[in-house]
Amino acid sequence: MHPKEEIERLKKLINYHNNLYYNLDNPILSDTQYDELYKQLKDLEDQYPQYRTKNSPTQRVGGQPGALFSPVKHAVPMLSLDNSYSPDDIREWYARAEKILQRSDFEMVVEAKIDGVSCSLTYENGILVTAASRGDGKVGEDITANARTIQNIPQKIENAPAGLLEIRGEVYLEKKDLDELNRKQILLAENTFANTRNAAAGSLRQKDPQMTAQRPLKFFAHSFGTGAIAADSFSGFIDLCKQWGFAVCPARTKTSQISEVIRFYHQFESSRHQLPFDVDGLVVKVNRFDFQRILGITAKSPRWAIAFKYPAPQATTTVKNILFSVGRSGVITPVAELTPVSVGGVTISNATLHNFDEIKRLGLRVGDSVIIERAGEVIPKVVKVAEHKGLQEVIPPETCPSCAGPVYKEPDEVGYYCVNPSCPAQLRARLLHFASRGAMDIEGLGDVVMDQLLENRYITDFADIYNLTFLHLLNLENFKDKKAQNLLDAIEASKQKPLSRLLFALGIAFVGAKTAEILADRFRTLDALKNASLEELQGVREVGEIVSKSIYDFFRNPRAQEQIERLRAAGLNFTQPKKELSGNILEGKTLVFTGELKTMSRTEAELLAKEYGGKASGSVSKKTSYVVAGEAAGSKLKKAQELGVPVLSEDEFLTLIGKKTPAA
Repeated sequence: MHPKEEIERLKKLINYHNNLYYNLDNPILSDTQYDELYKQLKDLEDQYPQYRTKNSPTQRVGGQPGALFSPVKHAVPMLSLDNSYSPDDIREWYARAEKILQRSDFEMVVEAKIDGVSCSLTYENGILVTAASRGDGKVGEDITANARTIQNIPQKIENAPAGLLEIRGEVYLEKKDLDELNRKQILLAENTFANTRNAAAGSLRQKDPQMTAQRPLKFFAHSFGTGAIAADSFSGFIDLCKQWGFAVCPARTKTSQISEVIRFYHQFESSRHQLPFDVDGLVVKVNRFDFQRILGITAKSPRWAIAFKYPAPQATTTVKNILFSVGRSGVITPVAELTPVSVGGVTISNATLHNFDEIKRLGLRVGDSVIIERAGEVIPKVVKVAEHKGLQEVIPPETCPSCAGPVYKEPDEVGYYCVNPSCPAQLRARLLHFASRGAMDIEGLGDVVMDQLLENRYITDFADIYNLTFLHLLNLENFKDKKAQNLLDAIEASKQKPLSRLLFALGIAFVGAKTAEILADRFRTLDALKNASLEELQGVREVGEIVSKSIYDFFRNPRAQEQIERLRAAGLNFTQPKKELSGNILEGKTLVFTGELKTMSRTEAELLAKEYGGKASGSVSKKTSYVVAGEAAGSKLKKAQELGVPVLSEDEFLTLIGKKTPAA
């Protein structure tokens, strides 16, 4: 394969796994395997720099910011760390730092690497004003309302430096709290969380902050982005964090000897499991800030720090059988049925094989002895064949394992598909997707309940969900009056979801949540979209030729047309609301909000300004119409006074737009 083609292949593969890890919180590769792919790409790009592009995964950090929350641009990029898995890697990193600094006596701080979710907290004159996720490293998501519910995040810092201060760290869940959370999920017939990281990520991205507040999330501070830090070293910064009321990781040591770093790594490997939170390695940092500045950064990572990770837990077992699982799109995934084996304290009996090309690559047969790894210390994966003992080859099915319908494979794709739209396995997966949180958000309609509804043949398609009655639900296991009524209420509430959510719920091929929102905003009604020509669809931004054809074909499928009419009859909303301006009082005006507001968050205030025709800005200039100053307003208020920009209190702002103030 030509180097350019191989680079493009690796880029697509890594972007796919980035999306699974960062945006869907559902990784299928171990860190080691991901890093091997990443290293292959980086080595090729180093060898052929003419094929390196700005959008390469080696030039970016993390995943794209999601669509559920407002974007937040990081003042200083949130870089990720280079990873190492062996003492040799760490020695190489140390040797590079030694060469650049031209000295070998520099101090390093070694601390546990918490397996959680990155979070940035921005304080203005000591008041928490914004919390953001990492996102793609440059732009994250505004998660302020949810972060405020985390008990050990200070809302106000005493004796903080003036102006802006950005503290970065990790949001995590303790292992005992995950056990309790999953116990509650089981009682509610909801999906459980695979690990503490997934639980933390899902909890932090709840649409309703009250839901986040019910999850016992915690925060460790580990770095900063901007601010006047009165410290000349990382260890000094950690001392400041303690003074300001932040929790910091207790597992830490300091040394100027690389041999001590390696010794600590080996000693910590077993003791880390005794910690109340999950740890997947160590972070080694050059301590002095002036040395960090000399070492600098790459496009993706700081040269003054590196992650020293532990290999994923592995065990050897036997493949008893290969099962075939059918997804909502009809793709057939091979799954290895294993002789149960303990891997990292968890008993594993099944492991995905992803596709039939992967089976061919492994040379796997039924009866083989295989090495199993828990990717990310959670997801079971067959790493390689330890010993060929089996004789039975794995042959892709000629008929669907669920419905016995025909199976099809595109010549240029790895996947095998069941093409029967009535396939029971596809139906189950499609229904679960339809009811999922990002789609119609029917709380209580999870795997267990769905299986019972299908088994009793109470539902056979999307529209049947809206025909369920109280008596239907009382016939299900563990359903009593309150639980049945709650589910019926959730089903009824889902009818009012906007068109964008319905489009995503319908499961149109290649139409994700973002594309669904773009289409809904453009066409406003389902009928307008349904009747759009192929040329009209291709003219929509971010909707390419393949996606356009998929949408066009979907709405011309007789079965889809029947489903849509039944959903219409059930009373579902087929329109996308266009936010009407509440007035034009602020038309042409630019407002800047600063300080802590009493009745709303800054984001809510900015949305209110836009609702009344105004524009919200993050910086003050001569063109600013008003600065709305809350409690502890800082540099923006001072600049407004210097420039003669009118300053309003929160009550004055509400009066200006005709809203009643709290005092009224």
